[in-house]
Amino acid sequence: MAFPLRFLARLLRLMVLVVPLAGGFSSARATTVVSGHVTHPQGKTVAISYGLEPLSWRPLHRVVARLDAKGDFTVTLPGLTAPTEGEFAHGEETSRLFLTPGDHLRLTIDPTKFDETIRFTGTGANANNFLAQSYLRFDDDDKYLASPLSAVTMTTAMPAQMQARIAAFQKKRLAFLKTYAATHPLPAVFRAYARQHAAFEAADNLLTYPIIREFMKQQTPKGEAVPANLSAALPANYYAPLAALRPAQDSALAMSNGKLIAFLDSYAANKFEPNDSIPTGHELYARATRQFGEGPVRDLAVAKYLTNLLAEHDASQATPLLAAFRQLNRDSAYARAIRDTYQKNLKVSAGAPAPAFVAQDAAGKPVTLADFRGKVVYVDFWASWCGPCLAEMPASTVLKKQFEGKDVVFLYLSVDADVAAWKKALAKHPLASPNSVHARVPGHDFDGPVQAAYLINAIPRYYLIGRDGRILDGHAGRPSAGEATVAALNAALAK
Repeated sequence: MAFPLRFLARLLRLMVLVVPLAGGFSSARATTVVSGHVTHPQGKTVAISYGLEPLSWRPLHRVVARLDAKGDFTVTLPGLTAPTEGEFAHGEETSRLFLTPGDHLRLTIDPTKFDETIRFTGTGANANNFLAQSYLRFDDDDKYLASPLSAVTMTTAMPAQMQARIAAFQKKRLAFLKTYAATHPLPAVFRAYARQHAAFEAADNLLTYPIIREFMKQQTPKGEAVPANLSAALPANYYAPLAALRPAQDSALAMSNGKLIAFLDSYAANKFEPNDSIPTGHELYARATRQFGEGPVRDLAVAKYLTNLLAEHDASQATPLLAAFRQLNRDSAYARAIRDTYQKNLKVSAGAPAPAFVAQDAAGKPVTLADFRGKVVYVDFWASWCGPCLAEMPASTVLKKQFEGKDVVFLYLSVDADVAAWKKALAKHPLASPNSVHARVPGHDFDGPVQAAYLINAIPRYYLIGRDGRILDGHAGRPSAGEATVAALNAALAK
């Protein structure tokens, strides 16, 4: 549940850190206060985040407060001018909040049983106690594994079965909301938020199921039949519930409803390329307008698609779409984000000089890209904790064998923060070969100078670099792609 956070902090009175991430603070007439008591603290601070920036998933505001000697805290939330979804965090745990201007909300919690013990009193308490109880009823680990949200459930169900399960799960959420509201008065704005949460969750699940099915299809071993649940056609009315979402979408966006943002992420990944081909800019907007109208949610959905496109393809693939985006997009923040992302991608696109770097091998010796000038370099960004990375290693062994004695270097760059875990993986898996080099880049997982230069925010990721040190493909094929990857390497050798 935690947001991916990066903040600049400044120390205020009463040991409270207040961090604006975008747009600064606006003054609210109604003072909003959250206080509480933490029994058996798992750290020295608590944090409250709110006001989601929907393209990056970062909160606009985050307040970090130190606990006093008794485990108490009190914070005032700046910039809260409208009801919004938020998050309370302590130690490694988080809990969803609903915050309204003027709330004086108090919570108590024992982090040793985080989800079971969080309780709220004061103004706004009913809404937040509902969220806590709803989590225990529907979203904790045991319930999650039995719900339509579970990837395991999605890989075993037939399409009509999954469709029915998703609808039934949404119905259960709404029934619990009705039952709870009958004995605990809830503000109309919160009831609307909770209904939207259930609706967009169901829509997200409808979109996620085909994505998981396609992934599982690709994992079917060669020569084996694709299981029936993965090959069966979707019912004709499978996506029908999406048509009813438009009336709620703008208010859900205004309240930073995380399920709306998740739905838009899945929509961008699923629906803008119905034939697995990149649309033109005007085709993209026509498809977005049919689903979302011409309001701010459409602009966000298109920006998410372009962000995904730039993350998965060379910048040249996105270039033809940008003219329509500049013409039709009306959100300057999205325009800046796409422009910045595009410029960063140009630096690692085909023909650009591969960024220089210094990594270290297992003996602590430096490894640089310049060491391999004159050879084709196949770069594999991976980590010991990355299951998909390790799953590629058998195919990688076969690939390396095919190019032994040729001017190809297989350069494995680990993003492991844990040096010992990296070295253990090197010893455990058959990764060494005469034409491979293993090194670890500085930093922590995706946070480091090499990761930033090569735009590594997901792994495995492969680069193909030519003899002259220029990038041939910033999204090179995986080893498991077989002949396609072999052909790309042979073409690189021929240049």
